[in-house]
Amino acid sequence: MNTENLTLLDVIDKRTLQSLQDAFSAATGMAALATDDTGSVTEGSGFTDFCMNLTRKSKIGCERCVKCDLQGGAEASRTGRPAVYYCHGGLMDFAAPIIVNGKHIGSLIGGQVLPEEPDEEKFRRIAKEIDVDPDEYIAALRKIKIVPKKQIEAAANLMYQMANALSDVGYQRALAAEETEKITRSAQRVGEHVDMLEQKISGVSATIAQLAESFNAIREAAADSVKAVESTDTIVKTIENASTQLTLISFNASIVAKRAGAAGAGFNVIAQEVRTLADKNTKQAGEIGTTLHNIRKAMADINTQIKNVHSGVEKTVEAMHELSALVSETTEISNGKK
Repeated sequence: MNTENLTLLDVIDKRTLQSLQDAFSAATGMAALATDDTGSVTEGSGFTDFCMNLTRKSKIGCERCVKCDLQGGAEASRTGRPAVYYCHGGLMDFAAPIIVNGKHIGSLIGGQVLPEEPDEEKFRRIAKEIDVDPDEYIAALRKIKIVPKKQIEAAANLMYQMANALSDVGYQRALAAEETEKITRSAQRVGEHVDMLEQKISGVSATIAQLAESFNAIREAAADSVKAVESTDTIVKTIENASTQLTLISFNASIVAKRAGAAGAGFNVIAQEVRTLADKNTKQAGEIGTTLHNIRKAMADINTQIKNVHSGVEKTVEAMHELSALVSETTEISNGKK
């Protein structure tokens, strides 16, 4: 898991964090605050007037408070244990680290108490350093709770347990967020691939549809060709009949020419030429008839093949439509619409 840019509020929402720290403050009577490497991320819970209305209202005091909070969190992160220390203002504080997958992303800060009676002169000097009225500072100091150090350490351990729980929750939440992001990216890639597939299917379907139309046109042309061949066949038969008639005429002319003797010699030559022409026409008509028969047979075979291919194309188009519908349904599912 990549925690390089992970922040405290990425793994624990601010409202939950505020609620937990408020509950801790109410239970222990001590102040509480959540911080990260930039400063506080929640509103202070149970803060004293000494800290909130005087020390932190001073520019110098506020800067020292932020620095002190960060140092306390850093020390807790370094040791992996709760850190109990005196703040710059002389009160006792403690910090517990929030660590996710080995990275320190924040700390819980608590305290603003005294383990013993304070040295008021020391606090007057602090008030002057941060430019706060010493008398007001001492008046606010006298309101600070004095808590035995063991009780402070117990509160620090309680905060440490809270921090550990938040660390575990944060780790699991970060893992879930990472897995969700991976799933989202995968779903997006699947969606993109499905879209591309759907586009290609649409293109193939359109091509197959055009091919089906082309086969229909070819089939119609083949049917027209068969009709044309049948029409030509009729013409050939007519030629054959005419050739037969010419042959009969040439025989009759030859007979008449022989009867006429020398006077019919020229007519006999014409009769022979007519017979030769008739024989030639009969032979050519036979050849044309054979060719037309072969053409007709070939066209019948072509027409059968076209019908078979057309049937296959229709089935392919139907299958592509079903596949396209399936892809569309898959897209809807991946987009969470079903």
